[in-house]
Amino acid sequence: MNSTDVWSTGNRLISITRLLRKLNLHPRTKSGDGGLFAYYDVRSDLLLTFRWDGSGLTRSGEIVLFEQEEPGFQPLHIQGHLTRLLFMIRSGDVIGKLVWIVSEARYQDLDKIVFPWVRIWEASFGGKFPPIEYRNENGTHLASLGVSRNAKHRLRPATAKYVHFEQNVAVANGADPAVAQVSA
Repeated sequence: MNSTDVWSTGNRLISITRLLRKLNLHPRTKSGDGGLFAYYDVRSDLLLTFRWDGSGLTRSGEIVLFEQEEPGFQPLHIQGHLTRLLFMIRSGDVIGKLVWIVSEARYQDLDKIVFPWVRIWEASFGGKFPPIEYRNENGTHLASLGVSRNAKHRLRPATAKYVHFEQNVAVANGADPAVAQVSA
């Protein structure tokens, strides 16, 4: 194993080589962890660079992204990863899966941030995220997206106000708000 096979995040190390083997993936790049993605817009002469903790390729060429998170998850940080994922998909990258590397004790906490954001985004805009799963540092599967829905203590909004996306979409498409509310 060389120095590019292990990626340090905080006080833990994940082995990209071990994850690639465990998930039966091929390296995306000849060197490094495969986590660097660059997007260049010719018209504006601007460059965006995204850094993931690693990635690999399936036999069919789909990209599997790895991102390790330490406890103390910040929703804005996690949502930033999800937004970058959507940008990559819109830019033509074929993403087969997003794998969050997280401790066994905290994967449900991470899912409490990821799951609602993904599902509400999908319901609001009609897009689809690739499969999302949670694994520990050794690559052992812990759960898939939505595991927190079965947890005893679900996070709920502080108020009783809930947003009804079908109603908002109907109104945005020209429906009468009173009719849209009845049918939503």
